[in-house]
Amino acid sequence: MSSARQKSEAQRGGRSKTSPLPDPANATRGPTLRDYLCPKRTKRVNRLYKLKSSNTGKLCLSLNELLERAATDHSGRITELEATVSRLTAQAKHVDDRCEDLEGRSRMNNIRLVGISEGLEGPRPTEFIAKLLQEILRLDEKPLLDRAHRTLRDRPREGDAPRPFVVRVHYFHIRNEILRRAGEPSPLLCQGKRISIFADYTSTVPKKRAAFGTVKRQLHSCPGSKFGLLYLAVLRITLPSGDTHRFEDPTAANEFVNTKLKKAVTPSAV
Repeated sequence: MSSARQKSEAQRGGRSKTSPLPDPANATRGPTLRDYLCPKRTKRVNRLYKLKSSNTGKLCLSLNELLERAATDHSGRITELEATVSRLTAQAKHVDDRCEDLEGRSRMNNIRLVGISEGLEGPRPTEFIAKLLQEILRLDEKPLLDRAHRTLRDRPREGDAPRPFVVRVHYFHIRNEILRRAGEPSPLLCQGKRISIFADYTSTVPKKRAAFGTVKRQLHSCPGSKFGLLYLAVLRITLPSGDTHRFEDPTAANEFVNTKLKKAVTPSAV
């Protein structure tokens, strides 16, 4: 029995030893799985690449159209906003100018007195100022005043400058006469202290008038010419020939004085 098993195993071993090995030459003859899958993969990749390129192109085109539409829309809105801002700026300036003009007109009969000691006016400031103006300006009669009061701020401490008086004169020609006499060389004194009388302008008027300071100093060196500041801040220059020029811009007035006025002054006037 053992000999029969050995014989069977010998036959099985002999068959395994004599089984043929795959021939490399024969392996290349038939298509492999790789050869089958590679063309399909390449075709699918190419199809995906074309799809991606097509979608990317469409997306870029859509984005470009969207950006162009948005840029055009924003440009139109910005242009409209700029026009609106310019219009509103012009309107605001017009309103400011009107308010400035109205405030200035409401002060046309006003004058300011600076340097009067605190408490000197007593309980009747209007009567006190009318009598004071008659005395220091040597007027024939007391001017008719609508009201007189100190500026609306806190009472100064001891040693500080007194608050100015704001006075409204009833008649405009009396107001001008007061300012004319106040501009004379003789000093104005109240109980031994010097006082000053000015026109009551808005806060912007003195700044505008002060801008002509350089031009006015140059005009003093031009004999034969006359000048004056008109309300609000208009410089009027009269040449020796009698021609009159008006300027609201200090730069234009300065250029006129340097380029034309000094040449127009005759040698005899110098």
